[in-house]
Amino acid sequence: MSTTHNTKTVSAVVATRNRPSDIRQLLSAIAAYDSGVVQEVLLVDDASDTPLPTGGREYPFPVRVLRNATRRGAAASRNLAAKEATGDVLAFLDDDARPLPDWFQVLDTALTGERAAITGRVLPFDSSVVARARQYRYEVRYAKHAAYSPVTFFAGGNSAVWTEHFLNAGGFPDVVTASDNGLVERLAESGGQVCFVPALRVAHRNSKGAGIAFREAWRAGRLAPRTTPVAALRRFADTARIQPWSDDPAAAGLNLGLQAANSLATALPAV
Repeated sequence: MSTTHNTKTVSAVVATRNRPSDIRQLLSAIAAYDSGVVQEVLLVDDASDTPLPTGGREYPFPVRVLRNATRRGAAASRNLAAKEATGDVLAFLDDDARPLPDWFQVLDTALTGERAAITGRVLPFDSSVVARARQYRYEVRYAKHAAYSPVTFFAGGNSAVWTEHFLNAGGFPDVVTASDNGLVERLAESGGQVCFVPALRVAHRNSKGAGIAFREAWRAGRLAPRTTPVAALRRFADTARIQPWSDDPAAAGLNLGLQAANSLATALPAV
């Protein structure tokens, strides 16, 4: 495994569905900001209505398109790409994210041999209520962690992991929600840590609508370990206390509603 930053080879992995315009913009950003480490970009087309084209503009690196015949989700798509990757590092980006100009340079320096994986900060390039609410939750999470400290979360759209560690851990759990954090647990089982690198930043389209936000909150709750109604209510109350009621009451109210959905889902009996 490579341990010096100037010898890394990176396979950038992007799971995508029905977003060809986003993919073009993302590939342009990768080409513009690559510090010389990108060996290839693997695009996994998750059964888009119109298949992602395999040709087109030339980039400084090979672009390989893999396609799922039926929808399998981000986790399975990323796992598929990892098995095909030739780089010694997997760099995960979302199709609706854009790496900031120093993204690959930060990755190159921060992913050392002592760290199995790194994850960073997600910033919004939209400003709707849903986007602001989501960003506030991100910022609360980030504030709890010092730079380079081990964390139990993993941003699947802004992260990097040694390919060897990823494959040995079995990749992402193939679940609908929370597969990102499931990878942290799998890496930990083999002694690997995910470290928080605040300088690893992407701009991301945070809002996909309130309906999707509530659906994801509910799904995450159903997949989480069961809890008691009292514990769920306590978590709901804790969430209410830390919301930005004076600065952004709309975002605060939405976050509290999302927490209500999540808490209820965790307190209901398993199906």
